[in-house]
Amino acid sequence: MRNRLKLLLSRSARKAEVLRGTGLVASAPDRHASGMTRTQEMFLQWNADRLGISLEDSEQRYAASWAVFPGGHLGRAFDKFNGETHSLFRVFFDDTPAEVFETYRFLGPLHFLTFLTYPEPNWSTSDLIVQQLQQRGSRVSIMDFGCGLAHQSRTLTAFLRDQGFQVTLTLADVETLRADFLTWWGKKTGIPTTFLPCTESTPIPSLPEFDICFTTEFFEHVHDPLPYFEHIDNKLAHGGLLVTGVMDHHAGFLHVSPQLQMLRREIHSRGYTELVSNRIFRKV
Repeated sequence: MRNRLKLLLSRSARKAEVLRGTGLVASAPDRHASGMTRTQEMFLQWNADRLGISLEDSEQRYAASWAVFPGGHLGRAFDKFNGETHSLFRVFFDDTPAEVFETYRFLGPLHFLTFLTYPEPNWSTSDLIVQQLQQRGSRVSIMDFGCGLAHQSRTLTAFLRDQGFQVTLTLADVETLRADFLTWWGKKTGIPTTFLPCTESTPIPSLPEFDICFTTEFFEHVHDPLPYFEHIDNKLAHGGLLVTGVMDHHAGFLHVSPQLQMLRREIHSRGYTELVSNRIFRKV
């Protein structure tokens, strides 16, 4: 157990070191959180509005859900429950191409609770991504494909807006409860936000042109990553950024394309400049 803990800590430290100076944070539960994130606070407001209840009642519901497991939604018991839920219902919802969209919809509320524990970036003008975007003028279009709760893209959009940029945000994912929250967030913050649903019949919706595309924790979750990249590449502006994670991943449920070497070769064949290994690429 001690060796496993040391390994996990070393992986976490390595990831943090790789992301240092970029503005990004790890897309994983923040087990060192000292308080609620802005996303959690807005979730409580959204859920109160959605259910027609008071904010206090919404807070109590979230606290009751958190208290079900030791350590709440950040604890090992909740992690174990997630894995067991996946295994238990896999008889109905598997990750085959024919089933995976319905599986994501079924698991939507469970994933929602997990994503709420993710940290939020604290962007600054010295961050690599911000510096790259500052060179593009006063208008910035941001895309997040496979967005989850869009922690990275939403906070960047808000930061750039507060810096005086005119920003738009487009999000794409399987449509679950999160879609309603994300469009509510856009209206609440006054940031132009569009959600594009990915469906069985249209897994890749029609995309607008954009200056930066986030695809973090994404390509390993789709059965054929290359068509997704090709559509993104077609709409990404020259000089724009692809923020992703195209290292190889562990195989497992919903990690249907863990080996991404073909995607890495395709990115390099199109002349992208690799600013951060496997994570941030600039289109020439």
